[in-house]
Amino acid sequence: MTQKFGDRDWHPEIRALRYFVAVAEEKSITKAAARLRIAQPAVSRQIATLEEELGTAVFLRLPRGVELTEAGEILLDRCYDTFSLLAQGYREITAHSLAPKGTVVVGMPPTPGEFILPPLLARIKTRYPDIELHSVEGFSRELERALLRGDIALAVMHDPPERSDILRRDLLVENLNLVGSLGSLCAAQFTLAEVARLPLVMPSRPNFLRIIFDRACDERGLEPRVVQRVDGMWHLKALVRAGHGFTVLTYGGVLTEITAGTLECRPIVAPQIGWHLCIATRAEQRPKVAVTVVEDAIHDIVTDLVARGVWK
Repeated sequence: MTQKFGDRDWHPEIRALRYFVAVAEEKSITKAAARLRIAQPAVSRQIATLEEELGTAVFLRLPRGVELTEAGEILLDRCYDTFSLLAQGYREITAHSLAPKGTVVVGMPPTPGEFILPPLLARIKTRYPDIELHSVEGFSRELERALLRGDIALAVMHDPPERSDILRRDLLVENLNLVGSLGSLCAAQFTLAEVARLPLVMPSRPNFLRIIFDRACDERGLEPRVVQRVDGMWHLKALVRAGHGFTVLTYGGVLTEITAGTLECRPIVAPQIGWHLCIATRAEQRPKVAVTVVEDAIHDIVTDLVARGVWK
């Protein structure tokens, strides 16, 4: 139960205590007023009010100044304790705002997470050791639900929906590519119509990549030839590597396999199909310094990867 002050508890003003301490240290109301840069009568009134509230004198009035009474000595010690606690609170609050700290939960799809998470963790550990980074893997629609529930503070996701309770910050636009096993793609590029006729291994709806691919086909009256549905990135790529069909992914989604020489990809043209990779946060979420720091770090990392041609 929260403790509350009762009606008979004392509720002094900080200003009155400051005046009291100044008089006690200067041993003179006149000198205290000069130190505080206020009129002497104002100091005298505050001291008189203080003594009235306490029901006892805190100063002995002498011909040349004042002297603390026993009650005044007790009050002075407590004032020093109080001001010390207030100063400590100020330092803690300002330190909190200057040095980000706390746990930040970030959600990312598998492929962007593969690129972003390692350098992100290294940067946070080096520059912001008081931030604990917790990452969650999921596809964009799963991350959207987790974001709205408050399970994660921010999400790296593709094309977050246009809604008032989600804020988005664009990172890059990724174009979709046709992906096949090594040596299976004989052309430098493929039209969407050519891709639709190939045996495709694709995720099922409501996977967002599948949705935008189907939408592009529908707009051109194409019926994609999906021979196998797989709801898992690693299983999907394993089937393509084994020659069970082709799939559609971003370049970043197969960069590791391209580097290893196990898969290859070609751009899809006529038309190009792009989707936006964004950082999404809840609109009503009060921005915390640690969350902002992580968001800015993700943006910088993606910008650097694109500039170096690692991600395109």
